[in-house]
Parts: sequence; C-alpha cells; structure tokens
Amino acid sequence: MLHAMPVSNCLHFIMPTKLSDWRSYDVSAVVGILAKDVNGQYRVVDAFDVDAVPSARQLAMDERFGDWVSIAGGLDNVRFDVFLMPRAESTDRRKVVTLLERSCGFKSDRVAAYAHAV
Repeated sequence: MLHAMPVSNCLHFIMPTKLSDWRSYDVSAVVGILAKDVNGQYRVVDAFDVDAVPSARQLAMDERFGDWVSIAGGLDNVRFDVFLMPRAESTDRRKVVTLLERSCGFKSDRVAAYAHAV
C-alpha cells in the first residue's frame, strides 16, 4: 500500500504542494519539505514543527531554502506539505519530527521559529 502513496515511507504527508500554491494557516503543525524522485514519488528531505503554518514567502525566505532546492535537484522538484496538529504542544510536534527523521532518513538541523512571524 505504501508504494501507491505519493510520498515514500511516510503517511504524514499525502499532498505535496508547489510553493506557488502554498497557503499558511494559524494552526500548529509539522511542515514537510519533499523532493521528487525519478519515479515520480516524493521523499521527505526535511521537516520542522511550527506554532502556525508559515506563508509561501516565509518558506522562500528561510535560510534553508537553497539547500532544499539543491537536494531536490531544482525548484521544480521541491514540494511542501503539512501535518496539522491543532492544540499539540511543541514537544509532541518534535516527537513527530523525530519519527519522520528515523523513518525517512534525514536529519533536521534547526528548529524554525515561525510562531509570530509577520
């Protein structure tokens, strides 16, 4: 069943979205950064927890954006997704990020602080 999903090794992200179609939400979540593989499936290359889902502009201005594009092999291969976790504490969201790191094989280097970004 997992091979039929749009994202390999992950049931948390099911709708990879281009940056141009991305929308922010005032809800806590885990944001996933995905890269398109040659077989057309996506893989998670980074994830981080947030108090509020950042806007497309905030994602594009993130210091890691260039790394995400490089890992994906170009902007056309980068996608974003969100696992909404309303009312979840930051510690619980970080546990989900740790789970994603272990199951998807990446290491998130930094915790983003988008809670009160304008």
